[in-house]
Amino acid sequence: MENEEAYAAWGRHKPSTKFAVDELATLLGAADESAEAVFSAYLFAKKDLARSMQELLRATLPLSRPGFEELRSRVRESLQERFGDRIPEKYLAVPYDSVACQDLFGLLRENMGKPVDTAVLRALNADDVHTERRIRELRELGLRIDSVKRDGVGCYLLASLDLDPAQMSALVAKAIKKASLTEAEQKQLIAALDA
Repeated sequence: MENEEAYAAWGRHKPSTKFAVDELATLLGAADESAEAVFSAYLFAKKDLARSMQELLRATLPLSRPGFEELRSRVRESLQERFGDRIPEKYLAVPYDSVACQDLFGLLRENMGKPVDTAVLRALNADDVHTERRIRELRELGLRIDSVKRDGVGCYLLASLDLDPAQMSALVAKAIKKASLTEAEQKQLIAALDA
């Protein structure tokens, strides 16, 4: 296993996952169980399975933090190089430092050039409904992540680790728009991006 800590966490979690799945299977096999009891067991098993599969997936991946930090460092350098002489430092901060973004980046990088099933990416985030948002955030950092179909299944594909320069100005503009500035101040700073 690449990540021994995640593998150990998965091993500790396996018994409760087995219990949740067995409980659901028992209720599904019973003739007189109420729909409420089955649904309750399903929700419990679903949550437990999501966490367990997340731990197992993390165990199979190399540690993604160093690669993600390197990506963020390249984005930081690009922002400084392009805008550091005319945009205040606070608007050049690199956003999106979540574990979810880090894990998704790690899995996509590990499979660079190959489609990764959207369901696998969701499992890596413990079935988080915001997986697509995290993908969008990685795109905003300048990565080219394509949405593709493979055998009719939705996938994402990291084409390369090259940063899209057009995304850098959009990233700064977004930070400026979120700031507590007057509309005139925002327009002035955003105009300076193209100077």
